[in-house]
Amino acid sequence: MCGIAGMIGTQGPLRPDDAAEIRRMMEAQAHRGPDAGGVWNCARVALGHRRLAIFDTGSHADQPMVTADGCGVIAFNGAVYNFRELRAELQQEGLPFRTESDTEVVLAALHHWGPEKAVPAFNGMFALAYFDTRTQSLWLIRDRLGIKHLSLAVLPGRIVFASEDKALLDCRGVSRRIDTREITLRLACQAREGASSLFDGLERLPPAAIWRIRDERIERGCYWDPLGALDASRIAGAGSLAALAAKLPELFGRSVELHCRADTTLAAACSSGIDSGLITAFTRTWRPEFHAYVVDPGLGNSEAPDAERTAGHLGVPMRRVPLDRKRFLELWPRVVLHLESGGWLTSDTALLALSERCKADGVKVLLTGEGADELFGGYDWHREDAARWRCLAWPRRLLMRPRRRRAMERLMQIAPFGRLLGTASKSERRVVSASLAPGQNFLPEKIMHRLEAIASPPERVFIGSCLHDLYTHLQELLYRHDRLSMAHGVELRVPFLENDLIDFALHLPPRARFRGRQGKWLLRQFAARHLPAENVRARKRGFPIDHAFTAGSERLLRGGLLADALRWSHAETADMAQLAAQAEWVRLRLVGMELFLRLHAGAESPENLTGILLGARS
Repeated sequence: MCGIAGMIGTQGPLRPDDAAEIRRMMEAQAHRGPDAGGVWNCARVALGHRRLAIFDTGSHADQPMVTADGCGVIAFNGAVYNFRELRAELQQEGLPFRTESDTEVVLAALHHWGPEKAVPAFNGMFALAYFDTRTQSLWLIRDRLGIKHLSLAVLPGRIVFASEDKALLDCRGVSRRIDTREITLRLACQAREGASSLFDGLERLPPAAIWRIRDERIERGCYWDPLGALDASRIAGAGSLAALAAKLPELFGRSVELHCRADTTLAAACSSGIDSGLITAFTRTWRPEFHAYVVDPGLGNSEAPDAERTAGHLGVPMRRVPLDRKRFLELWPRVVLHLESGGWLTSDTALLALSERCKADGVKVLLTGEGADELFGGYDWHREDAARWRCLAWPRRLLMRPRRRRAMERLMQIAPFGRLLGTASKSERRVVSASLAPGQNFLPEKIMHRLEAIASPPERVFIGSCLHDLYTHLQELLYRHDRLSMAHGVELRVPFLENDLIDFALHLPPRARFRGRQGKWLLRQFAARHLPAENVRARKRGFPIDHAFTAGSERLLRGGLLADALRWSHAETADMAQLAAQAEWVRLRLVGMELFLRLHAGAESPENLTGILLGARS
């Protein structure tokens, strides 16, 4: 896990001062890789790297890394967990190795097999730049579901890229202008953090991107896609629940073993839920000396007691990370600074507090349970989306008038998921929504078309809702978790998002996802053999904070930058501030965006904003 940056001249050689610019870009990302740093350059390409040493921590594994023949070079962020197996294959083909790092294996595979063959074989999380001098091609590549990120700007005469937007903002030719359209979309609840930047002119590579840059051309390829990988006939013809229940422990155990591979200290984030609980349980097999963490806001409804019940049941030491109101307001502006977006999820501050504690404890790798809800059907809205369409289930649809039934079936195709902007019945709202974000708003129709082999409308919508989250909600979570864990040089790993486990979960039938009014049915049956019964039966809940933590912060909206950006009048600003005072979720979203603007457009410091927030309630 590291930070990378680079540039390529598209109309000739780079300028003499471009290498110095690469170093500045790497300084802006020093928090991502505190262990080492390096720069490599030739006439047309420069690559920079900040290293967080996880595999083979010696300096001989530093980056950028160059092949023995000098014709290939890589700057690699992430981890490819099956590197030992890939290394054995490459050795059988005659390739020697000098390190025990995954980076050398990834570089050798790219150089020897070519990116089109090598990348689909990688099982892990990564964003990398690979330059092949033999073809003068620069490849920019991301993992399947986009756990690791890469931003890019196309400028006159060159293209620049980096792990974080902030590294690009000081490059000559890159604008710091804020895109007000993006602000509007974020406030409209569109999950866009992982897909687009709030800075005008910056682009983010999509998940599974395999882009090739030659001369002035960018060949934008994609080597994997959830919809493309989905075979609806496998869902319709899935085996028995007993067979699926027997397969899951094997796949999950293998994934946790892969994710426990590291030459450094490892821990687990263990909340009250079954996802992180299962990871904590299986980590014991490979890391008997590890410990777990839970963030505790000190409230009556804190999940810390339930998390400690899981840890006690498993015999794993648990460390609490406290988070009171003062600490929350200290972290909130820093969250926004690292996210380069409005920090409106209360769990954001919890993760930043956790990564800071991990760094203080010398922990470099943290395992978490993200991805299980999206893959196995764990969110309430999956169930709620399906419930809306039970009127079309057999035999109820026979009682409907044919015209009404056809209208409902069409609506199910274009707007099946109730949480989308624009799913109301009025057609003009859909037009507005689709024009603002066509990629997201036409996606449901494509998903439902792909799932036509599933006859039951509610079951089709339930699976479609889960699949939709892989493109939207999960992307937002993965983006936030990368930025906030790497803010303190902590590699956050997600064992549920392993290649074989993803394929297995994509093809689960509805009866394995939702039964007896509970989501994640198959996963709960699995968890019941390893975790306390009280935790397995409990409903999912988010990270709780007291609404008083942020009460009064809406005062920042009066005379703030958000009102100017969205052209609110004084009266409108007062109305919005009043709305934010009454509803916490509105307050978090609006004040979070105000903090972003003050940090990045107003050049205020996080410390100054904390002082303002602390004084806003008085």
